[in-house]
Order: sequence, then structure tokens, then C-alpha cells
Amino acid sequence: MKQPGELTVLVVDDDGVWRAALAGWLEREGFRVVGLPRGERVVQAVKICGADAVILDVHLPGLNGLEVLGAVRNMWPQLPVIVTTAFGGVDVAEMARRRGATSYLEKPFRMADLITELRRVIAPAQEQPHGPGR
Repeated sequence: MKQPGELTVLVVDDDGVWRAALAGWLEREGFRVVGLPRGERVVQAVKICGADAVILDVHLPGLNGLEVLGAVRNMWPQLPVIVTTAFGGVDVAEMARRRGATSYLEKPFRMADLITELRRVIAPAQEQPHGPGR
């Protein structure tokens, strides 16, 4: 099982300030972070960095987060994906769950809540023998 400093989180959000804030917070908590502003390269990034989890915004330029989620699920059904959005609601949360989101957080959320949720969803995925980060 990987230790916190060995866990890599892919943060996908087109808001550079928000993405940097998330990355800084996650790094202070001991995670390695790879950030992307668009969804088109998420699958490639997961392959390259061996992500242990993805934090994925819904509203992205080009491919939206729900489309990206579908592509990730096709490749890695067990990879934890936390979907986030500032334009949420019950409909978006339900669409995210139907497409395979492990979890859903509506912005703005407390960073402590994100960390708690991230640790919760990563724990069972680490027990899988063939995850992307292996």
C-alpha cells in the first residue's frame, strides 16, 4: 500500500487560481499533484503519472468533465474520481454518479472536506491489485 507521499492526484480545472490552490493544499497534505487546465489530456496524464485519484471539474473547455469521466471509467473502472463544480445541483450530481463518479463536491467546499473525501475514496482503491498507479 502506498504511503501519503507516494500518492499522486490529478487535478483537472480550467481555473488556474483554483487549481493552484488545490495543488498547494494537497501538496501540504503530502500528496503529489499533477494539474491540467483541460480534459483532453486526462487519459494520457493518468497513464504517465500513474494517478491514484482524479479531482475533476465539470465545466471545462473542450471536453467537459462528464465526458472525461466516461473516458476514465472505460480505462480504469476502479480509479477514484471526485467530480467538482460551482454550477451543481441535484441534476449534475446525479449525472456524475451515473457516469461513475466516486464522489461529488459542490464548490465552494472546504479544503478539509476535500482531503477527508480524497482519503476516504483512495483507501479502497489502493487495495485493488491493478490500479493505474501500480
